[in-house]
Amino acid sequence: MFYSVVALAIMKDKKTSSIFKSLAIVGFGAIIILISWLSIQMVNLMPNAFNSLASLSNTLNEETGEIISQNDEPDNISIVSSSNVINSNEAVDLTWDPNDARGTYTFSFECEDGVSLSTIDESTGIRAISCDTSYNIGDVSSLTLVAESEKDRFSNIKYTIGFLATNDTEPRAIGNSSFTVVNTLVNDIAIEDNEETEELVVEVTEDDSELTVAEEESEVNSNPSNPTQDTTPTTPTFEQEFVYTIPTSDPSGRTDLSTRYLFAGEISGNRFIPGAIQQNNDGAIQFEVKNFGTKTSEEWTYSMTLPNGGSFDSEEQNPLKPNERAVITLGFPTDDSNNFTFEVNIDEDTDRNSTNNEFEQRVIFVD
Repeated sequence: MFYSVVALAIMKDKKTSSIFKSLAIVGFGAIIILISWLSIQMVNLMPNAFNSLASLSNTLNEETGEIISQNDEPDNISIVSSSNVINSNEAVDLTWDPNDARGTYTFSFECEDGVSLSTIDESTGIRAISCDTSYNIGDVSSLTLVAESEKDRFSNIKYTIGFLATNDTEPRAIGNSSFTVVNTLVNDIAIEDNEETEELVVEVTEDDSELTVAEEESEVNSNPSNPTQDTTPTTPTFEQEFVYTIPTSDPSGRTDLSTRYLFAGEISGNRFIPGAIQQNNDGAIQFEVKNFGTKTSEEWTYSMTLPNGGSFDSEEQNPLKPNERAVITLGFPTDDSNNFTFEVNIDEDTDRNSTNNEFEQRVIFVD
C-alpha cells in the first residue's frame, strides 16, 4: 500500500513537470513571436522617424534662412585710395578700416575692355587676377594693385571689397569705388558737340538754393549795370549730356538704370578735360547713366553732393532706351580742402534694380 501511494505521487510529479515544460516552451515561443513583431514595427516606423527629423531640419534651415534674409543691408566699407588717377603699369594702394569680427576680405573688379589688373603681395609677389571674379585676400586692411590699360587713353576700373566673418555665406560689409588708368601712348580724346548734345548752364543761388537756367552766363556776369543781377555769390554748375540712340524697347521687358563714376577734371571752353583738380579752382566730375534693361525707361532724375556743402538735383531727364546711356558732366568750385567724396543717386519709378542706382567717389584736390 505504501509503495502504491509513492508511485502515484511520482507519476503526479512527472505529469506536473511535463505541463510546466509545455507551458515554458509555449511561453518562449510567444516571446520570440512578440520580439519578431516588435522588430517589424520598428523597421516600419524608422523611415517615418527619419523623415520627421529631416523635415524638422529643413524647417529649421528655412527659418534660419528667413532670419538671414531679414537682416539689414551690408555695412559700408570706406575705402581710401592713394590716387584716383594713375598711369598704366603704375601701382595704387587701397586701405580701409579693419572689421572687429574675425573673417576675411574679398576683392573683385568689373571687366573693362583692354584693362588688366594684378595684385602685389610680399609673400606671393605679383599675381594677375581676372575681372568679374571674387578673390579671397585674407584678413588684411590694405591691398596694392597694378593696372595696365592697352586700348583707351582713359579707363575706369570699378571694384568691390567685401568682408565675410567666419561662417558667413554673404558679405556683411561691402565697399565700392573706382580709379582711372591713363595710357599716355593713346591719342587724347576730344568731346565734340553734336545734334544729340544738350548743354545747360545752371546757377545755384546760395541764400535760397533756387535753380535758374541761363543761356548766356558770361553776359550776365560781365554786365555790372544789370539791375536784376543778384550780388550774392553763386555756384555755377555745368551740365553736358551725350545720348546715343540704340535698340528698340521690349514692352514686356524691364528697366534697369545704372550709374558709375567716369572721370574727374575741368571744363574749358565747353569741353571736359580729364585730369587733376586744383584747390580753390573750378573742377568737374563726369559719370554715366545707362539702361541695362530691355525696356525703355520713364523720365529719370539724378542728384549729386557738392564740395560747398550743398547738392544739385536735376530736372527730369529724357527716357533711355535699352543699352542707351547718358554721360553727365557737372562743374563746381572747390575750396582749400584737399579732397571731397561725391555721392551720386539716380531715381526712376519703374527701375527693377536699385542696387546700382548710386555710387560714392572720393576725389583728390591738389595744391
